Amino acid sequence: MIDKIKEILSNIEGLDGWKLNEKKVESKELFFIKKELDMNRAKDVHHISITVYKDFEEDSKKYRGSSTTAIHPTMNEEEIKNAITNALYAAGFVKNEYYPLVEPKVEIQPIMENRFFKESMSNWMPKLTDEIFIADKYDNGWINSAELFLDKVNIRILNSEGVDASYETYRGELEFITNWKEDEGEEVELYQDIVFSDYDDKFITESVNEMLKICRDKAIAKPTPMIKDTPIILSGEPVKEFFYYYYDQAAARSIYEQTSTAKIDKNIQGDDVKGDKVNIELDPYLDNSTASAPYDEDGLRLARVSLYEDGVLKRYWGNTRFSHYLGINPTGTIRNVLVEGGSKTLEEIKEGPYLELKVFSDFQMDTLTGDFAGEIRLGWYNDGEKIVPVTGGSISGNISDVHKEMYLSKETQKTNNFSGPKSIKLLNVSIAGVE
Repeated sequence: MIDKIKEILSNIEGLDGWKLNEKKVESKELFFIKKELDMNRAKDVHHISITVYKDFEEDSKKYRGSSTTAIHPTMNEEEIKNAITNALYAAGFVKNEYYPLVEPKVEIQPIMENRFFKESMSNWMPKLTDEIFIADKYDNGWINSAELFLDKVNIRILNSEGVDASYETYRGELEFITNWKEDEGEEVELYQDIVFSDYDDKFITESVNEMLKICRDKAIAKPTPMIKDTPIILSGEPVKEFFYYYYDQAAARSIYEQTSTAKIDKNIQGDDVKGDKVNIELDPYLDNSTASAPYDEDGLRLARVSLYEDGVLKRYWGNTRFSHYLGINPTGTIRNVLVEGGSKTLEEIKEGPYLELKVFSDFQMDTLTGDFAGEIRLGWYNDGEKIVPVTGGSISGNISDVHKEMYLSKETQKTNNFSGPKSIKLLNVSIAGVE
């Protein structure tokens, strides 16, 4: 199929370049109602997309238009040719500054180590299933339903410059709903979605067990009180979302489009930082991350990159196009973010009154403005004497008001494509309680 497409591309007039992305996915899927298997499904999917490029000049300035089309394996030669020709026509109306395509390098094709490679997916599914329900051991709480997916993914990237890169990886996903009913209280139901790319015999069980405990605390939680001047502690998934501000601010695309004010060799946290300074790296090979890859979608070989050192931006990251616009060497698109732990232990961070928040209806960080907010689904309020689970209300703030004095835990967490502090302590955050 690929050879046929390449031959068709070579005979298209007016084509100034092309990129082909192929993805083959072999999938096993299990669906459970409580502990009973409801459905067992398998499928094979073949995705092919082609991006075509059209170069032109206006007022002595060179431009490169592009357009992407999907090619289905059932299409015949005439249908493929028509799809490419239509995409090329559309590319002529796209007016982007000129940029080069990735050029090939002589190198050994990488092999991504993965325990899933050692056995067939049919053998792994029963093991993963057992690990889901080991944690279903409570009298008042249970797994309502679960959907387990395991994909074997083959990626291939080619372009008109001669790039032909490929690799194989896995993507696992577990979606599940937990319920908890405490005495005469209202029954609580919570949804969770976890992803993984390698086999870890503790990951699924620990994730399900943690969610059941969160569901338990939610069932006995009190309304969030009206409090002021109380430090906020973000824990778990919201920590990952919080640090995406620094990731996006360092993107070459953000700099080019002037949506970022970050400057090389300048401290993004400002002057006179009292708390912890951020140290961030990007790593294409983070363990058990579904974002790990040796190449980006353009076929550029990826390597580890240091972004921030003690708050100081050391370089921008970006794909070939936007890096070319800035006149810098491209890093490629790396989606694994590593944040160094901070100066305080969790015990030290939790000294004195605080409101720790871990589960939101939807915690959002606006990486353009630095505004963040979320509706509280579950937290723990320490008034200095006792700790009680709370729910309801919301928080809001802006990163410029908090990152000059924030504290990161020494203890770290790993959440798919993020590795960083388990918790961060923030001051100057607005809290809207419900009582």
